[in-house]
Amino acid sequence: MIALENEYLNIQFTELGAELTKIYSKKTKLNYLWNGDASFWKRHSPILFPIVGKLKDNSYEIDGTFYELPQHGFARDLNFSVINKTTSKIIFELSYSKQTLTKYPYKFSLQLSYELKENQVVVTYKVINKDDKTMFFSIGAHPAFNCPLVEKTSFSDYYIEFEKLETPTQLFLNPKSGFRNNTSKKVNLGKQINLSYELFKNDALMFEGIESKKVSLKSTKHNHGIHLHIPNWKYLAFWTKKTGTPFICFEPWMGIADTENTNKNYLTKEGILEVNENKSYKNEYRFEVF
Repeated sequence: MIALENEYLNIQFTELGAELTKIYSKKTKLNYLWNGDASFWKRHSPILFPIVGKLKDNSYEIDGTFYELPQHGFARDLNFSVINKTTSKIIFELSYSKQTLTKYPYKFSLQLSYELKENQVVVTYKVINKDDKTMFFSIGAHPAFNCPLVEKTSFSDYYIEFEKLETPTQLFLNPKSGFRNNTSKKVNLGKQINLSYELFKNDALMFEGIESKKVSLKSTKHNHGIHLHIPNWKYLAFWTKKTGTPFICFEPWMGIADTENTNKNYLTKEGILEVNENKSYKNEYRFEVF
C-alpha cells in the first residue's frame, strides 16, 4: 500500500487503477472513504476512463470499426506506475499499450495525481494525446464515502447539501438495462437532498447543470462530513448500491451513459471530450474533510 501523510490526514492508494483507498483524519479520528467490502461493492474511488457509464452492447464505433469496452472503461482495472512522489504529492500514470489499443484506438497517457493540502486532498486528472489525430474520451470520478460516518447513526441521518439553490436537469436510467431512457426534467432540489434508500430504487441520481462548486455530505446528528469541491464538471451523480449499503458515492463526470436508442457513434456520443494531437486535457476536484 502506498501512502501520503501530513499533520491532518493519512491517505492510501493502490497501483491498481491508481485508486485512493483510504482518507483518515487525525483530527476527527474518522475514516471517510468506503473500505471496499466486496459484499457490498469492492471499489473505493475508481477512475472512469475512457467512458463514463455503460455502452449499449458494451460496444461503440469509430470510423466504421467497432470496439468493446465494459462499463466505465478499463482504467480502473489496470495497473498504473508511480512517476513522481514527494512528501505531499504522488503522480500515477497509465500509458496506452497493445492491450488498450484493441479496445480504444488512441495513444494516450493518463496521469492521476493526489496532493495533500492541510485537511484537503486535491485530485487532478491529466489526459495527454500522444497520437497523430484528435482523441475522443470521457472521464469521471466515483468516490464512495462512509455513510453512516459516525457510529450509532444511520443512512437517513445524512443529507447532501449544495452551496446554491439548485434547479438542474435530472437524467434517468432504465434500471433494467443501465442505459438512459431519453427522459429528463428540470427539478427543484433547493439546497438539500435528504438521504434515503428509496431515492436510489431506480439506480443513480444523475444531474446536468448543477451550479454549486461545493457539494457536501452532512448529518443531522453530528458536525462531521465532507465537502467535495467540483469547479468544472458537466454532470454530477449520486449512488448507493442497495438498501442497507453503508456508503454514498458523489460522482463528478465529463461524460455519461448511452441512451437506449444510441447509434453507437463514439465521436458524437453525448458528453464526449476531444483533445488535439500533442495536447492535453486537465480537470480536478478536492476532498475536504471536517
